[in-house]
Amino acid sequence: MEISLNSNSKTARQAASLFFFLGMPLSLWGQTYILSKIFVRQDPAATASNLLSNEFLFRLSIFSHLADTLFFVLMILLFYSLFRRVDKHLARIMLVSAIAQIAVVFVLELFNFTALMILKTEVRPTFDVVQQQEVAYFLLRIHANGAGIGMGKLFVGLCFLPFGMLVFRSGYAPRIIGVLLIIGGIGYVADCSTAILLQRADYLMVRSFLMYTTLAYILALLWFLVKGVREPGSINSNNK
Repeated sequence: MEISLNSNSKTARQAASLFFFLGMPLSLWGQTYILSKIFVRQDPAATASNLLSNEFLFRLSIFSHLADTLFFVLMILLFYSLFRRVDKHLARIMLVSAIAQIAVVFVLELFNFTALMILKTEVRPTFDVVQQQEVAYFLLRIHANGAGIGMGKLFVGLCFLPFGMLVFRSGYAPRIIGVLLIIGGIGYVADCSTAILLQRADYLMVRSFLMYTTLAYILALLWFLVKGVREPGSINSNNK
């Protein structure tokens, strides 16, 4: 039992390490820092100028987004190997939701890459400069909306829900962490839904609350990174 517990703790720490040391730094650098230096709201000309002036950084942001998504999926794959003995069906739902992120992010970054190609006149050379800037800005906005309120956030929420249930049922971490993960998953799905249905989630003052639901995810991974897994009192297995 001790060998199994140590093995599970090692798997949990490896999964959490992928987030804290690879996934999160790449995400913050590529999707927050770099894009903030390029995108200028309501100003296609300034945005186009920043993009062309920082073309390599922009390309790095595309690469980093694909990379941090890959690390996210690898992390969930490790958690799948840890939790499948708890409930294989929930574990599969968690894994499938994470894998769906790959397709979503690939499509989103295709918009970014196409915007760059348009500004470099490699797609529609017949566009004049203003048309190029407007179309590129439009594609960048599609990317921003897709990343902020689109299917990516929806699938993350759908991944957190079974993840939270598995943490709660397994006993590998305090059950409150599982509850917070479930709330976080609901928050992601609700954030996406209210932003689509209400155009601005701020109207119901929910965006300021829902944005903090991701803290449950960070707390859970921090627990697994520092503590590993603890010996559960009992595990309800649904593998029969």
